Amino acid sequence: MLKFENCKIGHERILYEIPELELERGEFVALIGANGSGKSTLMDALIQGKFPNGKVSIEGRNWNDLKLLERARQITLVDNHFLGFDYLKVTEYLELGRHSYTNFTGRLSVEDQKIVQKYSETLHLDSLLQQSTSTLSDGERQRVGIAKALIQETPIILLDEPTAFLDYPTKKEVMSLLGNSARESKRLVIIASHDIDFCIEYCSRILIIEKNSKILKSYQTITHNELVKKAFGI
Repeated sequence: MLKFENCKIGHERILYEIPELELERGEFVALIGANGSGKSTLMDALIQGKFPNGKVSIEGRNWNDLKLLERARQITLVDNHFLGFDYLKVTEYLELGRHSYTNFTGRLSVEDQKIVQKYSETLHLDSLLQQSTSTLSDGERQRVGIAKALIQETPIILLDEPTAFLDYPTKKEVMSLLGNSARESKRLVIIASHDIDFCIEYCSRILIIEKNSKILKSYQTITHNELVKKAFGI
């Protein structure tokens, strides 16, 4: 589905390389590396469609050639800064996830509304829907951001530290939800995370930006100690 060939990731300098990698629908993938290694840089490049070095393709189409609306229907990002939109009602923020599917009026169809309701219930947001986004706690914002990504129903979902502000039970619930969503909806879900034990437990594949080689490598199975050594050089 999503294929990388001879890619070099970085802006002013190359942070690491992806010689060859292909990710498929239905996979729940963890991207792991030290702080500053380039996890967010890769996600930003995917969202912006900018890969000057190497080739990235989706279903055989060059990623750089996709127009903005086409990318919006293929990929969505949940970052850990809540991407603005303060002072909207939570329900209004969630509805933004359907706007790439609406016509020129921007009105949601009955089906769109059902999708918003479905994921609001799944993420236990019913009590927050009429609340201002500016009043949410960090954990509530994280759940709202994840819900919006699921509402967008893109084939690829990127999440930057999706469990960072969550308590232990909610972390397990969110990781299970993302894994189930990937498998049942045949989506590719990629998370950048430092919760490595949760990633080992729930993810079907681990991508590691290896500290020494500066190469992104893929592992179907790996132990905690092996992962720490490769990603952090410890």
